[in-house]
Amino acid sequence: ARNGGNPFEGKMMRRLWKVLTILTVLSAALVVAGVAILKSMDFNQYRGLITDEVKSITGRELTIAGDLDLDLSFNPAITVEGVTFANAAWGSVPVMAKLKRLEVEAQLLPLLSGDIRVNRIVLIGLDALLETDAKGLGNWRFAAPEEAETEKVADGGLGPLPAVQNVLIQDISLTYRDGRSGEKTVFGLDRLVIGSAGLESPLKLELAGAFNDVDFAAAGRLGSVMRLTEGGAPFPVVLGATVLGTSVSVKGSIAQPFDGKGLDLAVA
Repeated sequence: ARNGGNPFEGKMMRRLWKVLTILTVLSAALVVAGVAILKSMDFNQYRGLITDEVKSITGRELTIAGDLDLDLSFNPAITVEGVTFANAAWGSVPVMAKLKRLEVEAQLLPLLSGDIRVNRIVLIGLDALLETDAKGLGNWRFAAPEEAETEKVADGGLGPLPAVQNVLIQDISLTYRDGRSGEKTVFGLDRLVIGSAGLESPLKLELAGAFNDVDFAAAGRLGSVMRLTEGGAPFPVVLGATVLGTSVSVKGSIAQPFDGKGLDLAVA
C-alpha cells in the first residue's frame, strides 16, 4: 500500500495462490493414490482376458505361464514371461511359438495423445516354427482372418507405426518347414541390438547368429526412427557383415523400406 498498490488486490493474489497450491497438492495426492492403487493390483488376473481376446482373433490358444507385470511411471513398462502359442490343428507339433520373456517400455505423455513412442523392447528366448501343410497352407494363417480384416477396415487401417528407440533380442530360433518337401530351414539369432540416442539420431545395429548352421555377424548404422516411421526421404543404410569367411559391405539408401522398393545400394 505504501508503494501505491491496492491491498485488496494483494490479499486476492495471496488467496488465489493458496487455492492453486491446495489444488496442486490435491491433484498430486490423487495421482499418487491412483498410482499406489494400480501398483497394488495383481495384473496376473488379466491373463485370462488377454488369452480369450487372442483366441477370439486367431482361433488359437495363448498361454501365459509366467508373471504379467506392469511398472507404472512416466515411462510405464510391461513384462510378460512364459508365453506359448498353439500351432494349427494340422501342425507337426502342438506349439507354434514359445517365448521366455518380453519387455516393452513406452513414454506415457505421448501415449495419452495417441503418439506411440517406445523406449525399449526386450525379447528373449523365442522359439518359433513356421510350416506349411501338403497343400501349401501356412500355420500363420489363422481361423478367423475375415474378422481381423473387417476390424482393420473399420479402423481405417493399422494407424501410425510406433517409434521404437532401442531393441534387444537374444536367443531366437526360427524354423521354416516346407510341408510339401519336408525340408527345414533354421535361422538363429544369438543377439540383435538396435539403438539410438534419440528418435532423430541414427540407429546403430549389431547382430550375430546362424543360418542353417552357417555363422554370420553384422554391424552398421541406419537412418533415424523418425525418418523410418514418417517416410518422405530415403532411408540410409551402412552395414558390414561377415559370412563364410567373407566380408561384405553395403552402403546406400532405400526409398521405401517397408515395401522393399527404391533400393540404391552399393555392395562390395
